[in-house]
Amino acid sequence: MMPILFFPFLLLSAIFAQQRQSHVKPGSFLTPTTNSSWPSPSGLYAFGFYKQGNDYAVGIFLAGLPQKTVVWTANRDIPPVPSDSKLNFTSDGRLVLQSAQGAETSLASFPEDASSLSMLDTGNFVLLNSANQMVWQSFDFPTDTFLPTQKLFHGQVLYSSISETNKSTGLFRVLMQEDGWLAMYPVGTPYTLEYGYWGGGISGQRNDVVLHLEVNGHLYLINGAGTIIVNMTDGYPAKDVVYRLTIDPDGILRLYSHDMNRNQNWTVKWFAPNDDACKPKGLCGLNAYCLLVDLQVGCKCLPQFEPVNKDDRSSGCQRNFTMESCKSDRYAMKAVLNTVWENNSYSVITSTTQENCGEACLRECNCEAALFKDGVCTKQKLPLRFGRRDQKDSTVTLIKVGTSTKR
Repeated sequence: MMPILFFPFLLLSAIFAQQRQSHVKPGSFLTPTTNSSWPSPSGLYAFGFYKQGNDYAVGIFLAGLPQKTVVWTANRDIPPVPSDSKLNFTSDGRLVLQSAQGAETSLASFPEDASSLSMLDTGNFVLLNSANQMVWQSFDFPTDTFLPTQKLFHGQVLYSSISETNKSTGLFRVLMQEDGWLAMYPVGTPYTLEYGYWGGGISGQRNDVVLHLEVNGHLYLINGAGTIIVNMTDGYPAKDVVYRLTIDPDGILRLYSHDMNRNQNWTVKWFAPNDDACKPKGLCGLNAYCLLVDLQVGCKCLPQFEPVNKDDRSSGCQRNFTMESCKSDRYAMKAVLNTVWENNSYSVITSTTQENCGEACLRECNCEAALFKDGVCTKQKLPLRFGRRDQKDSTVTLIKVGTSTKR
C-alpha cells in the first residue's frame, strides 16, 4: 500500500511551482487511445483527450486523482470527436484538432506562432514563443472552473456546464462586473439586478476589482489599491490539498477541496448562494417552478402542464391540453400560491382583488396567466420562466386551465 499513498504525496511536492515546465515542441501530437495527454511536471494536471460519452473532448483535467476531474474544455460547444482524431502541435506552431479526413479545428488563437507549449502545475496550459514568452494561456479563457493563482478580471465570465459529464455551456454564469461586484445570472439575460440571483462586493468600486483564489483556498475580491474588499473564505490547510472553484450545472458557485493523502471525494468548503438552492433562475425551465423537497431541488409543472423531457428538468413543461377556443366558459383559473416568476406583463390592473384578477384574465383571449400581489394584477402570456416557490412571497399565480365544458 505504501506506493499508492506515496505517489499522491510526490505529486503535491511540485503542484504550486509554476516555473517548472515540461516543454512540448512543434511536431508533437496526441490521440485519444494511445498517447492521450501532456502532463504537468508533477503529473497532477494534464492537457489532452478525455472521455465524453462515447467520444472524446480536449481539455485540462486533474490526472493525479482517482476521479479525472475536468477543469477546462477547449471549444466546449462543438461535438466530441471520435477515437480516430488527432491533436496536433504543427511544425508551424499551431495547435489544431484534426479529423481522420484531414479537417482542422483550431484550439487556440494567438498573435504569433508558438515555439513550445506547456502544461503547468497550476493547471494553466500555456503556449510560448521563441523567446519563451507566453502568447496564450488557458487561464485567460475560463470555462466553468477557477483555479488557485488564477485571476478573474472585469468582464471575464465563468459559464456552468450542462452536466457533470457534458461540459458544453450550461444555464448559468458568474461575472466579474465593471462595478466591482462578482455576480451571477442566467445565461441569455441582461446584467441587471432583476435577473441577478447572487452578488458579492462593495458599492463604489471601480473596474479594477479582481477575484483571487489562493493555493490555501482563500477566496477574495481585491481592488486596484491592493485592498481586500471582500473575504469570501479565510483560507484552509494547504498541505497536500487541492482547491477549485466551480459554477456547477445547478447554478451554485462552490469551492471544493481534495486531500491528496486520502482516497475521498471532493469536499465543499464554501458555496453561494447559500440560503436557497432554488435561487438560480431557470433551473426548472419554462412553465415550471423550483421548490425544495427535503432540502433537495425539485421541479413542478404548472396545473395541466407536463414535463417536456422527464430526464431533463431544465426542459420545462408544456400544456397537456389544446386551447381550441377563446370562450371563457371552456376554461377556469387555477391558483398556485407563493410562486415568483419573471414579470413580463403586457397589462396591469391596480387596486383589485385576486378574484377580479382571475376573471379579467379569463375573459381575455390573450391572457394565459396572471400574477396577483398586494392588489396588483399583471396579465401574462406563456411561457412563464424563472419560477420559484417562495413561502415568504405572497404572489399568487393564476393559470388558465381547461374544463370539461363543451358548447
